[in-house]
Amino acid sequence: MDKETFKKEIGFKIKVERMRKKISQEKLAEMADCSLSYIGFVERGEMSLSLYNFIKIASVLGLSIDEFLKELS
Repeated sequence: MDKETFKKEIGFKIKVERMRKKISQEKLAEMADCSLSYIGFVERGEMSLSLYNFIKIASVLGLSIDEFLKELS
């Protein structure tokens, strides 16, 4: 998998989980201590996540990081 595809898949999965939990982008940004624009860029696959921010976002969404990454193609 190339980098662009990877970013898009990660972002899409974050968006799906956020929406499933009925959390707005604004609320996710606040809870994960990130900017709203950063969350938008990540969800659209336009920006890579640092490991630190990935862990913060996953924690807010209640995601198991290992399960999350296993599901990627």
